[in-house]
Order: sequence, then C-alpha cells, then structure tokens
Amino acid sequence: MKNTILLSIDVFNPNRELLKYGVYTAKNLDANLLLFDAHFKSVVVPQEYITPGSAVIQKIDNTEKVEAAKRKLAKLYKELSKEWHLTRAKLVTDPVPVWKGAKEMYLIDEIATHQPALVIQMIKSDFNLINELFGTPETKLAEQTDCPVLLLPDGTTYSEITDINYLLERDKPIEEVINEIHFLKKIADTYAHKANLNLVYYFGDNKELADKELALKKSIILKTLNYDKLVFLNMSDHDIETAIHQNTKKYAADIFAFPNRDKSFLERLTSRDNTKRLILKSKIPVLVF
Repeated sequence: MKNTILLSIDVFNPNRELLKYGVYTAKNLDANLLLFDAHFKSVVVPQEYITPGSAVIQKIDNTEKVEAAKRKLAKLYKELSKEWHLTRAKLVTDPVPVWKGAKEMYLIDEIATHQPALVIQMIKSDFNLINELFGTPETKLAEQTDCPVLLLPDGTTYSEITDINYLLERDKPIEEVINEIHFLKKIADTYAHKANLNLVYYFGDNKELADKELALKKSIILKTLNYDKLVFLNMSDHDIETAIHQNTKKYAADIFAFPNRDKSFLERLTSRDNTKRLILKSKIPVLVF
C-alpha cells in the first residue's frame, strides 16, 4: 500500500471536507484511495456507562449497527469511486468482543501492516491538560505510526494550499529532512503549482551556533532540491509554541508540518513543545511525520 492514501472515516457521519482532501490528494498523486472504518459486532463496556455506579463489565450486541455500516460504506464507496476510479473500501468487523473505543487500535495495526503513503483523518481541537498528558485517539495515531499523518481540525474547509510551514528540527539527520521536504513538495504541488515551503528553524538561546547549523543545512537542502519556493525562517522566541503559532499566522500557512515530537510522561509535565500540544491547539491542518 505504499502508493495508497488511507482515509480514516466514520461511515455514519462522513465529513465532506475530509472526503474532498482524500479524493483530490489521491487523484493528483495518482494513488489508491482506501476508505477505512471499523465497527464491531460485539462491544465490551463498563456497566457504569449504562448504569452509573456499577463496575460490572457488559457486552453489547452491535450486529445491526455493523450491517448498517456495511450498507453505508458500500454507498459511499460507489459515490467516491465515480470521482476516483482507484478507490477501495475496508470495514473491520471483528466478531470477537472488543473494548469500547478500539477503532484506533485497528487503524494503527492496518497502517503498521500495509504502510500507506499518507493517512488523513479529522481531529477535534480539544485541548486540555488530560488530553495533553495522555493523548487522544488522533494524537496516538500521529505518534505511534511511521507514515505521515495529516490531521484536519473540525471546521477545516477544502481549499488550495499556497503555504506550508515545516519545522526544521536541529537534531534530525539531514537525509531525513530532505526526504520529508521531498514529500511536502509533492503535497504542495498537489494542491497548487509550486506552493511556498517555509522551513521554520528554532535556534533557542545560542543564535550564533544555530545560524551556523542552519547555513550548513540550507546549503545542502538547496543543492539537493531544485525548488525555488523554499523560504528559511528563523525563530528566536523562548516559547516555541507561541513562536510557531505567530509564525503560522504571519505567513498565512495552510498546513503546519513537523516530525513526531513525542516525549515521556515526565517531559510532558515540564515541556510545552510536544506533539500532543502542537496538534490539539492547531487551528490549521497539521502533518506529522
């Protein structure tokens, strides 16, 4: 599935903007489009979900819902395959009782097994301390998979992409940086003819050292990539989160891309620049490598 765009959907409430992103990206990259959802014939939930105060585990029969999901997915597949002929659909319907909310586990397994080129999914901009520390299904998807994941916040409307901000990590090997910029170039050319790629570099306290590092990386990148829309931007703000959001506004970026920046639990208690926070507070689509 290396040449596949996996679209994680909810067949009972398909987001039209998500579908547009999926179809348009697959078309322009000449890739397969896989519609993926999961509904289970038997779901295990704590009884307290039904009767507050009870700790008993109860199994719920979801057979009718699964059959309805099959019909809805078949209808959606028929509709989208008219727009893009390389469309496929997959509905996981594990007959073994599964825990409530297990869909993301099956999605992560699907991605690990088949390694699609890109995963696209909606995300709720639901930032709070609990979600920052422990994550949401969407942040876990971004952190636990090796392929790029494009997350679209609620309210995202499909539009032409003219600017992509990419956070250039100081410690990331230059080969990986080149590969990620190559991928962003493909995405940029999908939505617009030569969109701007803004390479955002955070140099922290030691500006002189960081400028030398950036000069070397910039030289290698420019020699390797034949792309005249690369812009290198330095950030010196001590609060990287604030600097990123201000920079995104200033350059009217349409996508914010960055490497997986997962941290340990203790690091998340003291740090403000982890993957979860950057995802959950973003107002624009984020692409996590």
